[in-house]
Amino acid sequence: MVKSMYSGGSTEKKIEHVPKDAIAYYLPHPNGNKKVFFTKDTLLLMYHLVRLKFFSREMILDQYYILTGKELYNDALYNLIGNSRMPICYFKPSYNIGCTKFMYVPTVFATWLLDIIQEIPELAELTEVTEFKGSHYSLMTNKMRGGTYGIKSINIHDLNTRKLTLKIGRKIVEQSTDFSPREMNITCFFPTNPKLISLVPDAVIFVNGQRYFIEYDRNTEQHYKLLGKIIGYFEEKYYKGDTIFFVFANISEPKDNRLHKRVVNFIDNLYTVPFRDSGFSYYEKAQGNNVTLFALPEVNALSQITEVIIHDLTIDDSPENERLLEKCKSDDILPYDVVSAELVEDNDSPFSLILTYIDDYFDEKKMPLIKLNYGDVSNHDYFEKLYERYKDDYAMVGVLFSSEITKQYYQMPHSDFFMELYIR
Repeated sequence: MVKSMYSGGSTEKKIEHVPKDAIAYYLPHPNGNKKVFFTKDTLLLMYHLVRLKFFSREMILDQYYILTGKELYNDALYNLIGNSRMPICYFKPSYNIGCTKFMYVPTVFATWLLDIIQEIPELAELTEVTEFKGSHYSLMTNKMRGGTYGIKSINIHDLNTRKLTLKIGRKIVEQSTDFSPREMNITCFFPTNPKLISLVPDAVIFVNGQRYFIEYDRNTEQHYKLLGKIIGYFEEKYYKGDTIFFVFANISEPKDNRLHKRVVNFIDNLYTVPFRDSGFSYYEKAQGNNVTLFALPEVNALSQITEVIIHDLTIDDSPENERLLEKCKSDDILPYDVVSAELVEDNDSPFSLILTYIDDYFDEKKMPLIKLNYGDVSNHDYFEKLYERYKDDYAMVGVLFSSEITKQYYQMPHSDFFMELYIR
C-alpha cells in the first residue's frame, strides 16, 4: 500500500495496491488505466539501460545485479517489455545476432525517466559520477535519450564489449566484501563521439568514482593502429593516472599454452618501438603520464580486470597475505619441502612473504614471494629491476599470480630465478 509516489512532474495522493517498495509509476498511455510501477532499483536499472543503448535479456540481468547484488525476477522484467510506449521495446528481427534478440529504451519513456530521476535525490546523486558539466560520459553531452537513433545494426565488437564490461561489474559485486553495490556505484559507458575528445575508448567503467578504460581487439587491427590508440592516453593530461585494459579476443590458444603471439608482439612493441622522434618508447611515454597498461587475452580478462579493480578498492591487503601464509604452510605450492613461512613486516619491501625451503642439495634456502597483477605491461620492466637487485641475495624469487589463470601463461624472463606460482 503506497499513499504517494512520483508520476512525472507531479506527486499524486492515491491509495492503491502496488508492488512493495514502489516509488513511481509510468503511464504508457496518458489517458489509459495501465500503470507500470517502479522501485528505486528498477528506476536505476532503466537509467543504466539507456546508457547501454541496446541490450539482451542477459545484459539486463547482469546490470540489475551490478546495481543491487540481487537477481531480477522474470515477472518484474517482463512487466517492463512491450510496444514503443513501454519502458523496454524489442528491435526489429533484422537486428538479431543468431538467436539473441535485442531491446532498447524508447525515447518517450527515457524522457519521463530522466525527469523522474532528478526528483529523487538518492538516485540523482548516484548519477553525478558522469552527469556533471564538462563530463565526456553524460547522457546529455552525448545526446542519449533512448530510442534507436544512430543504431543501424548491432555488431559483434560492440556487443562483446558490453557483455564483458557488464560481467566485470557483476563479478566485482560478487567478490567485493568491503563495499555495497550502492557504495561502489558501478557505471558503464561506451563512447562513440570523437568530437568530445580525440580518443574514444571502447568502454569506460566507473567504480567508486575511479574510472577504468577497456580497449577490445578482435584480432582485426594492425599493430600500428593498436599503438596509435595509446598515444591519446599519454598525450592527454585528461588520462593522467588512468588504467587501460587491452583485451585481445578471437585468438586461439597456443599449443604450449604460452601467451598468444599477438599479445606478446603488442607488449614487445610498447617497449621497442620509438614514439616518433621523442627518443622514448610507447611504454616510457605512458609511464610519463602515470598511465597503467594491461594486455590480456580474453580468456583471462574477466577474472584479472576484476582482481585489479577490487585490489584498488581494498584498503587493507593484510587478509590476503594471511590467507597466502596459511596456504604456503598447508599446501604443496613448491617442488621443495617448505620448512617455514612468514609475513614480511617491512612496508618498503616489495615482498609479501618469505619461505624457507630445502633445496636439491638439502640446504635451507630463503625464497621471497612477490604479488603481481597478471597482464600488467610494466611487469616486463619490473622483472629486470628485481633480477638486478636481488639476484645475489636469493637463489629464486616466487611470483604470485592469480589462481584463476589456467590458460595463456607469460613466458617469464630469467626462468631459473623467477618461479611462477598461480595461487592468489
